[in-house]
Amino acid sequence: MARKRGFEYIPNRDDDFFTFQGKLINMVVANKAAWGIPDSAITPLIDRRTKYEPLYHKSQIKNNRTSVDVAAHRQSRQLYEKEIRGFVNSYLRFNPAVSPGNKVAMALVVPDTEPSPRPAISTSPVVGFTILGGGEIKVVCKEETDQTRPSMHPAADAVECRFTLIQKGQTPPKEPDECPNVQMSKKAQFIINCGVKNAGNRFYGFFRWVNLTNPSNNGHWSNAQTVIIA
Repeated sequence: MARKRGFEYIPNRDDDFFTFQGKLINMVVANKAAWGIPDSAITPLIDRRTKYEPLYHKSQIKNNRTSVDVAAHRQSRQLYEKEIRGFVNSYLRFNPAVSPGNKVAMALVVPDTEPSPRPAISTSPVVGFTILGGGEIKVVCKEETDQTRPSMHPAADAVECRFTLIQKGQTPPKEPDECPNVQMSKKAQFIINCGVKNAGNRFYGFFRWVNLTNPSNNGHWSNAQTVIIA
């Protein structure tokens, strides 16, 4: 069965997808008790399968199908794929009762339990702010200064921010350890909510790339980044 690379497990070809979905649903139904999956989670999938399969068969009759038949099949498959993705993420992919062998049998990607070693991170994020109002700040972290899009360091799992909010006249922090607030994000773009009551105060924050599996390889802290809260 042809599959896309990486964590993408949904087949491209219609005949491959038809085989894939049937086997997945059959295995889920047969093992629902052992895998701890409630009927209420499986019923929507079965209903979607019931609607999808007749449309698939009709779309495969090349000499007796219409553009309406093809469009109906395509729309049904898109909805079905969305249903499958949500189900797999919620009940199969991280379910310890579903063995790697089960996942292979369902043509699902088996997560790598022994990730490849990653090097120590020698840089810090380049940080930009957008003031959103209501006490919210949008943070954009980049790996390089000449990039225009948010970007995560390839050896990092997350961005850590340690920050404090100070009023006019207060002494700003010099080190991350002086900051009482911590926020972690697995995305290079995220929101820090400082609260409406802090409008007019100043945000001071330090940022670094983080390796969650090996903290000794975390990156260096950035210089203090500061902005007025609105």
